[in-house]
Amino acid sequence: MSSIHAVRAKKWETNAFIAEWFQNAVNFCQSKEGKKQFEAWLVEEYGKEEAKQKLLDCQKPSRKIYGLPVFGNLKLINSAAVEFGISNEAMQEYHSFTAGSNLCAPPRTKPAPKRRRGETSTEWLARRHDALLTGCKIPDIDWRIARAMAISEFEKARDTFEMWRTDIMMFLHQMLARAPTTLITTDIKIGTPEERFSRLEYAFTSSLHGVTLSYMTWGHAVDVFEELDRRGLTTTSAIERAYQQDPALMWRLVACLCKISYLAGHLWERASEVISWCEYYRPFFKRYRTLSGKSRIEIDRTYVRRREGSVTSLDYVIMQGIPTDAGGHPAFFDNFLKCLNKDPSEAAKFSDAAYQEIGDLAIVNEFKAQIYDSAFGQRLIRLAESNDSQCLKDPSFLPNTTFMDPSKISWLERNSNDWSYARTISRSIGKTWIAITSEMRMHPFFACCIPWPSSPEREKLPLIYDNMWGTIDIALWEFAKNLDRKGELGIVARNFGLFNPTDPERPSCMSAIMKQVGAHLSERLRLRSQPQPMPPSTPEKLPAPSTVPTAGVSGYAYLSDTQHLRAKEKVKTKGAALPKVAAGGASGGDAGEEEEQDEEEEQLLDVLPKDFKIGKKLLKVFHRILQAPDLPGNHDDQGPRMGQIRWAEFERAMKRIGFGIVQTAGSSVRFDPPAKSAHPITFHRPHPDAILTPIMLRW
Repeated sequence: MSSIHAVRAKKWETNAFIAEWFQNAVNFCQSKEGKKQFEAWLVEEYGKEEAKQKLLDCQKPSRKIYGLPVFGNLKLINSAAVEFGISNEAMQEYHSFTAGSNLCAPPRTKPAPKRRRGETSTEWLARRHDALLTGCKIPDIDWRIARAMAISEFEKARDTFEMWRTDIMMFLHQMLARAPTTLITTDIKIGTPEERFSRLEYAFTSSLHGVTLSYMTWGHAVDVFEELDRRGLTTTSAIERAYQQDPALMWRLVACLCKISYLAGHLWERASEVISWCEYYRPFFKRYRTLSGKSRIEIDRTYVRRREGSVTSLDYVIMQGIPTDAGGHPAFFDNFLKCLNKDPSEAAKFSDAAYQEIGDLAIVNEFKAQIYDSAFGQRLIRLAESNDSQCLKDPSFLPNTTFMDPSKISWLERNSNDWSYARTISRSIGKTWIAITSEMRMHPFFACCIPWPSSPEREKLPLIYDNMWGTIDIALWEFAKNLDRKGELGIVARNFGLFNPTDPERPSCMSAIMKQVGAHLSERLRLRSQPQPMPPSTPEKLPAPSTVPTAGVSGYAYLSDTQHLRAKEKVKTKGAALPKVAAGGASGGDAGEEEEQDEEEEQLLDVLPKDFKIGKKLLKVFHRILQAPDLPGNHDDQGPRMGQIRWAEFERAMKRIGFGIVQTAGSSVRFDPPAKSAHPITFHRPHPDAILTPIMLRW
């Protein structure tokens, strides 16, 4: 790099790679072609009216601003703007445009960073982000980690959708927790019954859209991974050779990238609503929904000015990333983790719901970093870009990028971020589906149960609840049927995980109640007829599950609480848990790393064992997990009350039977099973009290 970049880097308190990137951004955006692209980007980002004002702001004279916070990019932006003789607004928008569009980055010459053993997903994302900003090459994808994440998240979405139909209390718990965080239109008066029901309906429709969108996105990823596995394609080089010869496989992979990118945007919007509603951060923002239905979160600058001097670095991170126009600050997780590492007590500023959203978002961002922002993903994107002008003439394009009838899709206009027409299709599918999910209503059910009804009405709730879901399932099924491609009946319903309303096995609250009653009676009869006290000196056996584990919900991973686990205990990484990331492609890592990963994979069993040998104390923990309150010795006077379990006990129990543990900075914790054929399972760690309650263990 030029010496001038090194001089600027020292003066700006950054590095030469960033200094050169800023110089390239200014040169490009002030060129004839670059200026045209930049202005088009402003219109797409902000709309015509706001884009005009942004352009006027970009033409303001350069000015040195004093008293800037030392954290974040504000000081760097101002230093660069003064150096280049442009306004702060111009430098900020130039950088946002070129970074978001992957333009103007200098050549990357440093080796790609490698993931460290035992490193949490967000620690890895933060370190990866820092490395890329110093000119390191982009790490390549780790297929085992990506596959484990996709399976776990797909099964979580599937099980959530089923649970909603069978468990009234769990459903109410989720909707009532989500409702206060939602944004309502400005014409609804605060404190009225209309406000309460509007928030509940928004909570339901947004949750319904989110779970079906997650099912569709992760289901597509799982299908792709299963196809690669069937074809014996397990390395980056082998997969690239295959898709270069098979356009259908290429477009399926491209669609996977597009869908995960769209899901990340949706989850960021949802997380922004929840984080901005946290008691501490609520005064920082103005939150509302426009009459057209668009959500808006803006900084309350009057309040921030009143708090001048007491605003922390973490507060600046939140203010940089949460507002609607921020669109998800690219360095959010990096800065978020740095702040909590510096002062873990600041985690108390977030609610349990906020940490759950941060955890879910962290998973999507790690998967996106693996498959979209990896060297593999960038090469695939470049190939898709080169084929874009001819993609509609390719007979394999539409069948592998959309499962909807193209003539029934509500099409969006192409924007500058749509590097392939496949990305426009993914956004259009999302728009088409949200128009349907936003029409679903549960008002009759909530009108009955909130406020909580009297005893006679309470007995009718399961029937009312089943009728509500029956009506919604019929509507969703019919809408989906109208979107099916010709000759492929049911394809849209399958992709969104819908339940056939005519299926006698469709999950329902009444059927779940009858199964629970039958199982409870059978267990009581068995225990009475066959009392078998366990000798204290004999190790106990815990039967292995007859099916693969499914995903769980509730709670969250708290940074300071998990620090002792990472520092004192070695978490076993079995196969898909935490292998080191290769530096580039299938042959990017050294031979020692590949041999180490192969040895780890060979240690895994093909299937889970029929039983696990565990001690009596640990057996009590699993009795609580499996909700067997009638079993002798299940009660612990010194521990949590019946049906509860401490998170530390839960983790130790899972590690004891061989599960690997993968943490995030939010709530999500993935448990990787000790068998190749078994599926990973995801739980949310509870906060602030790290205790799993009966409603969390009901899965």
